[in-house]
Amino acid sequence: MATGLNTSLLILLIYASLLAYQAQGGRFHPFNPEIWNGSQSQPLPSEDARAHTPYYAVHKTYDGSYFGMVATMDVYAHSFSDGQATATAIWIASDHNSDVESIAVGWEVYPGQYGDSLTHFYTEWTRDSYRRTWCHNMKCPGFHPVSGSQITPGAVIKPVSDVNGSRQKITVKIVKDPSTGDWWIHYGFNSPPKPVGFYPAKLFESLNKNAARIAFGGGVDVLTSHTRTLPPMGSGYFPSDKAATLSDISLIEKNGRTTPINVGTTRIETKSSCYSATPIQGAMFSYGGPGGCSA
Repeated sequence: MATGLNTSLLILLIYASLLAYQAQGGRFHPFNPEIWNGSQSQPLPSEDARAHTPYYAVHKTYDGSYFGMVATMDVYAHSFSDGQATATAIWIASDHNSDVESIAVGWEVYPGQYGDSLTHFYTEWTRDSYRRTWCHNMKCPGFHPVSGSQITPGAVIKPVSDVNGSRQKITVKIVKDPSTGDWWIHYGFNSPPKPVGFYPAKLFESLNKNAARIAFGGGVDVLTSHTRTLPPMGSGYFPSDKAATLSDISLIEKNGRTTPINVGTTRIETKSSCYSATPIQGAMFSYGGPGGCSA
């Protein structure tokens, strides 16, 4: 784990997995044990628990009451080795306590999970800082898919963007149903998002009321027992005309109304020499980097 993490970063890491993966049977587990101070319900090898090194280029909201967010993301493919991972996502989380509840949704390239370097739609959740509960996609009970959805968690997204050509985009939305308290996940490929499924309110204690903070942007990780070379984030370019973007970023109010993001955020770049993000302007920002740095 990198040293000198500031308080804002610690808060961010506490409430969002942000792709800090630890090894389990040759596969990553999206959870940072050094920050969360817990473990999955199955025993995890202690010698691997500190073998990952995550980095981020994200914005996070200040503490408040949030009921959802929607954003459009470019999607990209990368050729990775086992031990590397990258993702772009929205993460929501509960307030600061020992049992942080969190939901994430976005896209990722994660050979350790899928056995390929393709781009996948993903979601995950925890209700106790990953100490006993954690589920990635639909590998365990929690997420309830809807019949007839255009995609399921874990499915491949294609085609993907060409940095020298057309951009392919997904729009993801996570929103709390005011009548049931369920958190709904929506997805659209170059189109408005439609329901994919939901996390029932009964999974949570704090999130069944509202989220206390939201983070959004990119994260990468390496399993240092496999490699110390950091992978690309986003499109693989620093903020520029070829960089990945999050656009049409909007907050969702309790009544379901959607409003372009108009709240203050903290920008977090944990290794700015390798990955960075621009300020939000017009409900949009660029982020990413080429990787290649040493973890």
